[in-house]
Amino acid sequence: LTDEVTEFISAHETVLVVEQNRDGQLAEIIRLAAGAEIVKIKSVLHYNGMPIDAQFITDQVAAMAQLERTS
Repeated sequence: LTDEVTEFISAHETVLVVEQNRDGQLAEIIRLAAGAEIVKIKSVLHYNGMPIDAQFITDQVAAMAQLERTS
């Protein structure tokens, strides 16, 4: 990954990686590059065989935000 990716992670409190892959391969690659900031990387995974849609993404992000508020 480029330095821009690690700079982006450093500049943000949370980084969401949206993937349509049951293994979350991209998120894992980014986590490897993130070093100590690995905790900032959150996955939004969609892998039921159907194309991902905006409603799924917004529902997942809203659920993650709710968990953050209650923690």
